[in-house]
Amino acid sequence: MNKKDFDNGCFSAGWTEFEKEHNFSQKQRKDLAELLFELEDMKKDFMRISEKKDRLSNLMKFYNGGLIAEN
Repeated sequence: MNKKDFDNGCFSAGWTEFEKEHNFSQKQRKDLAELLFELEDMKKDFMRISEKKDRLSNLMKFYNGGLIAEN
């Protein structure tokens, strides 16, 4: 089958339709304890990322001469 036939909506004689088996699992609901545990993990990750962002920001200020030592 060429592109012109495809664009016109014609399919080759060898084209067949078949069903593909799907193995979908049911969505599982999480209990409150598990959700709270995941939330705490997210908070820890957020805090860790915030600390690294602040550290990098301070390093950039230092390298750009933004921090002046006071005597």
